[in-house]
Amino acid sequence: MGKKNTKMNKKESAGMSCFRKLKMDSVAWSLRRIYCPVKKDALVLEVGSGSNPYYRANILCDAYLETQERFFEKLITDRPIVLALAENLPFKDDTFDFVIASHVLEHSKDPEKFILELQRVGRAGYIEVPDAFMERLTNYSFHMLEITEKNGELLIRKKNGQIQDEELWNLFKNKARGVAPILFSKKPFNFHVRYYWSKDSGGIRYKILNPEYKFDWEPPEEPMSCSLGKQSLKTRFNKIALFLFRRILSQNMRNKKINSRLDEYLLCLNCRGPISKKEHEYQCGKCGRSYSLIGGRIPNFIL
Repeated sequence: MGKKNTKMNKKESAGMSCFRKLKMDSVAWSLRRIYCPVKKDALVLEVGSGSNPYYRANILCDAYLETQERFFEKLITDRPIVLALAENLPFKDDTFDFVIASHVLEHSKDPEKFILELQRVGRAGYIEVPDAFMERLTNYSFHMLEITEKNGELLIRKKNGQIQDEELWNLFKNKARGVAPILFSKKPFNFHVRYYWSKDSGGIRYKILNPEYKFDWEPPEEPMSCSLGKQSLKTRFNKIALFLFRRILSQNMRNKKINSRLDEYLLCLNCRGPISKKEHEYQCGKCGRSYSLIGGRIPNFIL
């Protein structure tokens, strides 16, 4: 048990630490997606996996087949995947050894339910979000929360609008908007929160700073065509590289076996009963509720 806790407390791989000592933070940052402090046989879930899932994730979960929140990039489905909300996960308690939630918590309107669900289905995990300072400056219109970390605790504030601070936004836009991305890319660790947690060490410590606030605004809705366009050669090269890395670094053979028995990990969102796969759907053996298969292979748990 002591060795497990020691590994969980290590937030960087040897390669990451080396590049950070060499003042090459941007390279170290790119290596973080390879690092996952778990054993080879650990079962790993990624929530909000999107178009670039972590290589170590065995099962993926996302709320959208396509969405402007990831600029309509294609959802990766190269391993077992379910369509579900992070606030209402269709998995049995303590199913996973490790749960990854990278750049997804900030999109949630119910951060407490989100966090409780991560801890219900997983025994440990990793949360990554833009830091509240960066969020306040950039005002990403699809983000609902500002999040920072202090003394091992996540401090979460519900945003009161797409732009949280109009005066600060105007000052930033007029003076620093053009150069800020350069700083963000050179010093990414300074502008993001990387939070590891485990039930053995008390779970996710968090505080919602304005729990009484009820969201009275919605993210913008834009037509799909506004985000689509011809991709640059660099973008296409990066996508090919990511595809190859996933093929090499992911547990492909194991993931295929997991996919064949995915129903072992699932539960009914209606009655919490056991789920079994039928020919064209998943069905609850207790209440009879059916869950469709999108494209004949992706269980849909969006109620």
